[in-house]
Amino acid sequence: MIEFFRRYFKKPSTALASANGTTSPTQDHGLTLGGITIPISEWLLSPDLDTQYDAWLLGHQIGVASPYVEKTILAALERLRQSGLDASQLVPRVPTILLNVLKSLRDKNVSAADLAQEISKDVVLVGELLHEVNGAYYSPAQRINSIDSAIHLLGLNGLRMLIARAAFRPIIQHQTGKLAKELAPRVWEHAEKNALACRLLAQQRQLDVFHAFLAGLLNNVGLIVAFRLVDQTGITETLPVSASFQKTFFAHANALSIEIGEQWGFPASVLHAMTEKYDLLNTGSPLTHCLRQADQLAKLRLLTNSGLMSETDSKALLEAHSGLLHCFEQLNQRQE
Repeated sequence: MIEFFRRYFKKPSTALASANGTTSPTQDHGLTLGGITIPISEWLLSPDLDTQYDAWLLGHQIGVASPYVEKTILAALERLRQSGLDASQLVPRVPTILLNVLKSLRDKNVSAADLAQEISKDVVLVGELLHEVNGAYYSPAQRINSIDSAIHLLGLNGLRMLIARAAFRPIIQHQTGKLAKELAPRVWEHAEKNALACRLLAQQRQLDVFHAFLAGLLNNVGLIVAFRLVDQTGITETLPVSASFQKTFFAHANALSIEIGEQWGFPASVLHAMTEKYDLLNTGSPLTHCLRQADQLAKLRLLTNSGLMSETDSKALLEAHSGLLHCFEQLNQRQE
């Protein structure tokens, strides 16, 4: 897995035209509070959204507050972080086909025919590719059934993101412990929408869309590892309800994501954005703003889809910000 992602972060070839290039930034006038206009890059929803989202995410997997259980879990997380995390022991092996396709993508002379031949060896990857290009985002006039045509429409950047998502999915979804298994589907829902929102915001702001997509996916890896660790303690099948415990637990999860990203050799810009994400007193990089806002938009979309917020109320929060509203609407259209 480590070598897989280290290879992955080589700049894409220009041999094939990408359908996922940047677009002109969306005009936005910012958010006005108390007569002061905050630039769009600083815009965030109310912290109450995070509280609502955490309640939705954890659902019935919340248990009574127990100082002993809390102390045991947090101590286990501390030991894990101090022990020298071995990422190869925390995630499933990447299928050989993904490595082969990735190797082909690094060749500047690669052709669509070469890529199609390699991808055709894996029926699951073929299915994902065709599902992607026939979805609402691309909305082709006629259904695409050819791998060659799909690759041409998707482009190299799009294909790289498809492979990244295919590699991340088993990391988050394939769990055996009770807590991790119960919560993994919701974590993956957020991961996909977070990555897509990052990508869309990066397109609007002329940033590296692939790095933004990776930042969105990486965001949830540490949380899954933390849930898995709780299962391994055998001390509880739920998380303590204590707000102070959950704050520390999620902080550890974010730190784990960063540490795993470092071991996988993720781009410095991605790790920097992950580090700055929760430091709201720090202005942060443009990618940091994308990651912060994408996280909020993904949470808002999931709460809306679950019926905990109305579509009208959610859009009202974004109506002054055309770029964010457009992204929010696309998150509903794209059901991966």
